[in-house]
Amino acid sequence: MSDEGFILDTPDQIRAFGLLQIYYKLKMEVENPKGPKWRDSPLKQACAVLQRNNYAIDVRTRRAVFPIYKAYLVSIGVLRNDGS
Repeated sequence: MSDEGFILDTPDQIRAFGLLQIYYKLKMEVENPKGPKWRDSPLKQACAVLQRNNYAIDVRTRRAVFPIYKAYLVSIGVLRNDGS
């Protein structure tokens, strides 16, 4: 692994980084419900992103929202289908 950093300097890169932060926080909460807590709930953030992009969400639990949010990220090309 290289010690070189990278710079996110376009609006699309910065937006993708923010979407991925929500994804990985929500993933951590789904996999470990007694794990870390954040000031701003990743569940609420994911729901807000999905609603802004016209995704209907009936159930608002972490386990129900996570696959929908993941599918959204895959559909816009921010996340690969294998989860990386």
